[in-house]
Amino acid sequence: VANAASVGAYALERLHDMRDRHPLMGDVRGRGLLIGIELVTDRVAKTPAADAAEAVLYAAMSRGLSFKTTMGNVLTWTPPLITTHEQMGQALDILDQCLSDVAKA
Repeated sequence: VANAASVGAYALERLHDMRDRHPLMGDVRGRGLLIGIELVTDRVAKTPAADAAEAVLYAAMSRGLSFKTTMGNVLTWTPPLITTHEQMGQALDILDQCLSDVAKA
């Protein structure tokens, strides 16, 4: 439980930093290692970005990162409770690159 809290807090901190760079990211929320990243086309209107979420999902899968989408536009992460900071860092690096790639497309 302590590991999940620590790695989850690290992930949320990085995700909030990433949100500043990626307009596609709306709300970021989580508890422990259960993390949700809402993708939107407009942060004010909170317009769901379902197509972008699907594109990010498949781009991440092609790089070895697997997660699911919920409600069409929420990237839902539920990694194992034994996930290390290093592993989470690698996953976040992949997500960061995928968000950049999808935004350019």
